[in-house]
Amino acid sequence: MRNIIIGLMLLVGMTAVKAQTLQDGEKIVHGVCRQNLQWVKQPAEVEKIADNIASTKIPLVRLSGAKENGSIEQVIRNINTFTRKGIKVLLIQPLTKEMFPAGYQQVPGPNFKVFKMSDIDLDRFSSFINELVEELARNTAEGAVVGFELFNEANWGDFNGDLQPTPDGKGEIFTLATPLDKPSFADIYAGIGKYGKCLEITRKVLDTHFPKKNVKLVTNGMVSSGGWDNFRWQINRGISLVLPDMFLTILQGNHPQQQDKTNYLAFADAIGLHGYPPLEDDMLATLHTYYFDPINAVLDTPKPVWITEWGFARNKFDNDGGEATRLIYINKFIEALDKISNVEITTFYEFDASKNHNIWENGKLLESGTFFQNIYK
Repeated sequence: MRNIIIGLMLLVGMTAVKAQTLQDGEKIVHGVCRQNLQWVKQPAEVEKIADNIASTKIPLVRLSGAKENGSIEQVIRNINTFTRKGIKVLLIQPLTKEMFPAGYQQVPGPNFKVFKMSDIDLDRFSSFINELVEELARNTAEGAVVGFELFNEANWGDFNGDLQPTPDGKGEIFTLATPLDKPSFADIYAGIGKYGKCLEITRKVLDTHFPKKNVKLVTNGMVSSGGWDNFRWQINRGISLVLPDMFLTILQGNHPQQQDKTNYLAFADAIGLHGYPPLEDDMLATLHTYYFDPINAVLDTPKPVWITEWGFARNKFDNDGGEATRLIYINKFIEALDKISNVEITTFYEFDASKNHNIWENGKLLESGTFFQNIYK
């Protein structure tokens, strides 16, 4: 199968722009999110989505790994579909039941049932990740997968059941000033510890099955938004949040109250962030203030940043210029990132599956989505 896949890659080929962009460390690679393909059951439908993305000259897509209602085989099939189009893949592996004790029950979350990261069974996690990565290495072409992102938005309550609302239903914000023995932080702290061990396990598995180290391990895309309005959005919706600088401080073993001083962040190649900034004219200052400066201030060693989700919701522009204005702010974001030295990859949220964030509709790019064609002329 592997030889067949590689042959297909050679037949299809990548455009010169795509090949150069994904190999040039001097340039940011801009891709797009298209998660939840496990809900698309017909291979022909996946093929059509991949064709649509390829037609836009987008060189990279962020896809979900195996989870509920999906399988490893389906993930591999989806990756290979994009590979045939010359599109590289960033794989985001979310929390899934195979990582937890048999019979494990999820807990209620703000919008759907969620897993508690602190409840991960490390033996089952190791077995699952090894099977997944081994199958990826065996059944996808070399270089098809460029990154492996471990979990999604694990620093807030919408995807991590350790982060519960307060007794009165409000979201709680945990900062560098939060003591580790705060009762409401106990499960969260334990979960970050488990996450560090999961990074270590995943690093060893990737090194085993991808010995050329051409698949980068990326930390979960952390929620980094909300500081500009004192996190009122999260608080009012009952979604608790650990600020990224606090999450990374614990992951590095640098909190003064920590006993385990292991630097688990050292096992990752890049830091994952999610960016949904406010509509500010000075986008560079906004990104520095609320995204990059807090993180860079706590890092022992500089690391590349992969912004694995970013975007501007369409409804923000309903009464302010629509798609044309949305495109202006997308370009402001991209121009600002070009002035931030440690950003390597971004994936825009999202292509066609979310009607409020999509850039593809009725068989063509929306005006805001034409930024890809401007980048990859």
